[in-house]
Amino acid sequence: MNTFKSIAVPVTRRLGAGKAKPSAGASGADRHSERAAAEFQRQPAQPTTPHAVHRFHVGQRLTMARGSRDIARSAAVCQVVALLPHESGPLLYRVRSELESFERVVDEVDLAPYR
Repeated sequence: MNTFKSIAVPVTRRLGAGKAKPSAGASGADRHSERAAAEFQRQPAQPTTPHAVHRFHVGQRLTMARGSRDIARSAAVCQVVALLPHESGPLLYRVRSELESFERVVDEVDLAPYR
């Protein structure tokens, strides 16, 4: 009697259950390739591109560089509120200055460790 997972798909044997084991006379290259294939299947997938890593963490106190004439920002001590996800361009942080009542989004290059 056949058992079924669903109406349309019959149960099949597990992967690798029907494979013949290599005989004692199998060449070393065959055993090596099988071992390498098994090791490859056990390894987790690695990202294809390295991701950018934020240098500062949430809650850390930093000094924020003074902005240019176009950016109304004074040099001040601030605290990191959130690390913003990196899609492209510079790494961004949401920070709150001790002198201001609102939060700003600032590039990583405009921040330095508080001394």
